[in-house]
Amino acid sequence: MEKQQIGVIGAGNMAEALIHGMITSMRFSSQSILVSNRSNRDRLAYLSKKYKVKTTDKKSLVEQSDVIVLAMKPQDIFSVIEEIKVWMRPNQLCISIAAGIEMASLQKASGLELSIIRAMPNTSAKVLCSATAIAKGENVTEEQMELARKIFSCVGTVREVAEEQMDVVTGLSGSGPAYVYSFLEAMIDGGHHLGLSQKESTELVLQTLRGAIEMMTATGMKPSELSKQICSPNGTTVAGLAVLNQNHFKESVMEAIKAATLRSKELRKSIQS
Repeated sequence: MEKQQIGVIGAGNMAEALIHGMITSMRFSSQSILVSNRSNRDRLAYLSKKYKVKTTDKKSLVEQSDVIVLAMKPQDIFSVIEEIKVWMRPNQLCISIAAGIEMASLQKASGLELSIIRAMPNTSAKVLCSATAIAKGENVTEEQMELARKIFSCVGTVREVAEEQMDVVTGLSGSGPAYVYSFLEAMIDGGHHLGLSQKESTELVLQTLRGAIEMMTATGMKPSELSKQICSPNGTTVAGLAVLNQNHFKESVMEAIKAATLRSKELRKSIQS
């Protein structure tokens, strides 16, 4: 197990997902994880009881932790930094999962030369299947970066990106599960409206998605190549794809990602202004 002390400020769903992942992966001991939040003592008591982690005040957490994970809403992060900066140490590793908050803004708010990493997990972290992107700050050592990779690999896959790509990550994998759920809902409703029971349609659609993902993962082929393998001239798949193309399905999905990316930039500017 890792020996570092991990301090998590925040006790919401993403904080719990990280705690759950770190402990169930057997990489981190529950006794090496400290948790604090703004005011919800009931939530802290729940996390302490379920995961056997230590709950404490922010001062003790900051002073005892090798890494501080800022797991709160973006609009709350600067008030938290203002509160804890008196106890923070130069080059202390600080990982922010607050969407849209730039590392330079966190550095400025702290008044310290912190080692800052930005991370963007998604809600699939709850089932240990997150697609997480992390961006490295200028003061971060390779050892600190490796620790961040270990933390987030406990809840899924991790990919390093440049900070300027984080808005795109937010629009793609951050918001992406919602796009997939909308597509799944449409497929399930399509089968149900044509005579299948809701249960039958749901089971068929979910396994279809699992199979398609596994095919792409196992073969390394492009989606368009795999799609062509299913298409017979004048066949059923061609007829279905024709309707999607007529309704600009691909373009609509790309525009959704673009809109979410632009909104991420807008929110970042409004929070940091």
